[in-house]
Amino acid sequence: MYVSSTRSAVDTVLSPDRLSELVGFSVRAARLRIKPGVSVTVSLLRSDTGRSAGWARLLWPGSRVKAAKAAHRANRLGLRTIQRDTGDGLLFQTGEVAADPTLVKHAAAAREAGLLGALEGNLLRYNPLRRLVVRTSQGVVRVTAASQRRANALQEFVSRYLPVPSQLPVPDATDTAHLSLQRFVGDTDLSRHHDPTATIRAGAVLAALHAATDELSGPMRRDLDNKVPSAGNLALVHTHVLNHLDPTLAARVRRLGEAMPPQPRGESVLVHGDASPDQVLLDRCTGRIWLTDFDRVRLAPAAVDLGSYLTQTDSTTAPALLTGYAEAGGRVPSDTQLRGAVARARLERLQDPLRHGDPHWRRRIGIEIDRIEALLEAPPGQNGWQWERSLNRMQSKEAS
Repeated sequence: MYVSSTRSAVDTVLSPDRLSELVGFSVRAARLRIKPGVSVTVSLLRSDTGRSAGWARLLWPGSRVKAAKAAHRANRLGLRTIQRDTGDGLLFQTGEVAADPTLVKHAAAAREAGLLGALEGNLLRYNPLRRLVVRTSQGVVRVTAASQRRANALQEFVSRYLPVPSQLPVPDATDTAHLSLQRFVGDTDLSRHHDPTATIRAGAVLAALHAATDELSGPMRRDLDNKVPSAGNLALVHTHVLNHLDPTLAARVRRLGEAMPPQPRGESVLVHGDASPDQVLLDRCTGRIWLTDFDRVRLAPAAVDLGSYLTQTDSTTAPALLTGYAEAGGRVPSDTQLRGAVARARLERLQDPLRHGDPHWRRRIGIEIDRIEALLEAPPGQNGWQWERSLNRMQSKEAS
């Protein structure tokens, strides 16, 4: 029997017409999780409103048992899933957010604790099989597949040194490792509202986070991951998927991993691990900011955080971040170190166009590879933000 390829399965879920036909109403893919030859899972958005419409996945024959188990768990909780054969050897399954195959039992515990009502209209974020973040009248509820205990402990620790959303007690919940509740703060974030003054504050907050390293207790320090993935391993993560989708892109990514310095340089400090403008919440009336989402906190050179944030800014915003960082006592890495950190962060995020369901992901990943190559080839003596300005010219070319 013919069984569809991973490339064909990805093309299916990225085609709004084909995906809508399988789901039964007009939708598009928002987030993808790809396990070549095993499954392709997507979160769904309604084409008319842009609101969440649940999840869907394509399963290869060896994974069909997963669909039966997911349907059984959902049925026991009064939730509904639908599955059908696609005609090319795969099984298609879809359901509402509360029936997410990995999150279903944790979401049920949140409902039993009175934390969750209707999900689809209140979702702030939903990454299928990983996590959902919901705004409720009680605050912001986070439901995750992985335990939140370490992230919550670290958030409580850093709250002594920098502004973070207040954590609230979870009422009558038996699944506290996978549930958390925190106060809703701000009315936007710095990815949606560009504010140079707030960006200066964000730089100061990162400096405060890094400076808190000396205050870590022995047990907390020992619990933190201090092994930064090598550039080769980062490239391997991407090529594992891209080999099945676009071997030419995969080969280019493999060469990036070989050309890039294996590890970032510098003394290890307490880093956020996913620093970016969307992790900085902002109250536009007061100008207050809060740093959020501590799932990836680790010990690593400070350039890891700065490079991660700078990949999401431009040459006009980037100096504001570094100004705030320096004014708050942070030691700004050299331009060469920053350039390397930005290249590394871009490599880490390379699959984002594909993961976010962009139908033009091949072209966008190709352009991003061009950007990383330009960073690696920039003259060592190039100072200031000349290299960032050259990347902005590439970005303008991409937009056109």
